[in-house]
Amino acid sequence: MSDLLVRLVDHFEKIYNEHMRELPIVNPRVQVEAVGFQDYDGHELGVLITPWFMNLVLLPAGDEWHDSTQGDTSTIQFPSGPIEFTISHDEVLGTYLTAVLFRSVSDMPDQETARDIALEVMKSLFEPAKSEQSLSRRELLTGLRSR
Repeated sequence: MSDLLVRLVDHFEKIYNEHMRELPIVNPRVQVEAVGFQDYDGHELGVLITPWFMNLVLLPAGDEWHDSTQGDTSTIQFPSGPIEFTISHDEVLGTYLTAVLFRSVSDMPDQETARDIALEVMKSLFEPAKSEQSLSRRELLTGLRSR
């Protein structure tokens, strides 16, 4: 695991332990974990699982989005279609991009299920799109396309 991934996991574990642990939105059966991270266009891409959300995360290798405003969006093209990411700036992590997969993981039965879903999302990103339309988040997660 790269130094940046270790910092990502440590940062969100600290948030969990210091601010989130006792909140009702937290699922105690799910832990902070970085899953499926791999190189994509020179950046690190994968899924961050936390006890309160699951996001696709892009960790830039350079300063490509450094001058962007917090909350701006950037569309990244994948073989499966474009995905819109939100730009975040953090004093610990620097600049990183996220795309929400699950706003809540309260229904996840366990870490293994969350991990399996994260790995399936990563696999789906690199499967060629069946049409020119972009994938919705639901289509990305379920593999079903709207008609």
